[in-house]
Amino acid sequence: MTSNDRTPSAVNPYATPSSDAIELSHFPMTHRTNLIGKFGEAIRLLSNHLVLFSAIILTVWLPGNLLINYLAYYVYSEDEIVNLMRSTMWIEGIFGPIYIGAMIHVLWKLKTGEYVSYSEAIGVGIRNWGRLFVARLVAGLIITLGFIVFVIPGIVLQVRYALLDSAVVLEGAGAHRATVRSTELTDGMRWPIFFAAIGFFVPYLFLSFAIYLPVDLYPQLDTMATSVVMDCFLDIAYAIIQIVMFLFYWEAVANETSSTGPAPGTAEGPTAVTG
Repeated sequence: MTSNDRTPSAVNPYATPSSDAIELSHFPMTHRTNLIGKFGEAIRLLSNHLVLFSAIILTVWLPGNLLINYLAYYVYSEDEIVNLMRSTMWIEGIFGPIYIGAMIHVLWKLKTGEYVSYSEAIGVGIRNWGRLFVARLVAGLIITLGFIVFVIPGIVLQVRYALLDSAVVLEGAGAHRATVRSTELTDGMRWPIFFAAIGFFVPYLFLSFAIYLPVDLYPQLDTMATSVVMDCFLDIAYAIIQIVMFLFYWEAVANETSSTGPAPGTAEGPTAVTG
């Protein structure tokens, strides 16, 4: 079903304001940029607004890293790495939607040339928390089933649902609609999304190793405070791939809107789904 087939739904009070959604009808014709271009833009967006993005990410991950490192240094033993990983996953799963929703709202505002404050962004993240939590949970369960059946289906599903977060926050999609919408938007760009993930995670693993190398060489640096600082740095660096995924969403919606043209009976064309 195309954008022209969807009828406008009720305004969703938890999504990006409708004035932003209307901008979908004014997208210029957008040509696909290559992966290098997307990573370059992601790095520029992050570096140019480093304070804002850092504040949003660390709203969740500063206390999260304090808790995880406290458990690592004072509660868990060295052979309880699984418990530590489980704690990290719980924090990301429960509180991650807050900063993810806030980041997506900021990125939308920046791409439409508008200013956004920290309080506004976090407010959007908090208001979208419930729907985004449920959508990510449902998608995560489906992806896990895919990995259980065989590894390849799990990878395919991860790629198909790569734009789910943006669909929830910017279009007000529920769990089922978000998975369908992400699958629609990723059509024709799944290999680039897959290679973008690979192209990020390989150097990110090397960065994670390199940043902890001094701790291995100089044991006196192995303190809880040092670990918290390094973990926070890695969390901010991880935002690059999250921004890249938003840029895929932006490109997909821009091309979709420009190719479908105005909706029947309207002067400006379709708006984003907000309910």
